[in-house]
Amino acid sequence: MPEPLPDLCVLIPVFKDQAGLVETLEVLGAESHPFDIVVVDDGSPEPIRCASRYGSHPVTLHRLDRNRGIEHALNAGLEMILSRGYRHVARLDCGDLPLPGRFERQVAFLDAHPEVGMVGTWARCVNDDGDYLFTLRFPTDHDRILRHQRYVPALLHPTIMIRAKALREVGLYSDRYKTAEDYDLFIRMGRRWRLANIPEVLTQYIVSDTGTTAAKRKRNLVARLRIQKDNFALTDPHAWAGLARTALFMAIPFNWLTAVKKRAWK
Repeated sequence: MPEPLPDLCVLIPVFKDQAGLVETLEVLGAESHPFDIVVVDDGSPEPIRCASRYGSHPVTLHRLDRNRGIEHALNAGLEMILSRGYRHVARLDCGDLPLPGRFERQVAFLDAHPEVGMVGTWARCVNDDGDYLFTLRFPTDHDRILRHQRYVPALLHPTIMIRAKALREVGLYSDRYKTAEDYDLFIRMGRRWRLANIPEVLTQYIVSDTGTTAAKRKRNLVARLRIQKDNFALTDPHAWAGLARTALFMAIPFNWLTAVKKRAWK
């Protein structure tokens, strides 16, 4: 007989990061909470490889025929996950790690709060060598999250767990905002479902000043500005302040911001 389907599936997109994927999968393999894993290779020139199981967790590897961007890779994975009937979807990126208890805490939170469609966590941020930089602490209640999102995303993408029912209602990632697909989804989700962050450090997140985080920063800020304009509320002072903040950040070097965050949030 086939194994019963767990409530949770973990979605990991990957592009040219074999080592980071394996590191994340090996940590997932040590987790005791039941879940399946879907990995989507976004057309890597050298096809990504991984085992079919890590620990007790089966892995499905899906390859796209060409590189189309993370939003397309995520949607390909989500379509597969939703078609199988999982109740919850957790996100991780290659090299990012769930800390002990993350999935249990998020599943329990969603079960206890049926009005919440998406829940994130606080995050321990490290550099490419794994050295501690700072801790990201986001607002935890829905109203503060919505206000915070007038300025910047109020959840960290690789920390989130999404209720599948909510995702079916809100829709998948949009391809209108390249590199800021998460921000758009958070805003759309917050209109129909409540959002939350668990005030515990339950994810380790890589902040790279040499990889895609720095290279795509300008495009991300341009996309963020478009999202803020498309969701602009004329009478909301936070909306005006958010536009000004994003425009200002476009002029500040990435390594300066990382240094400021390291001092302010350590």
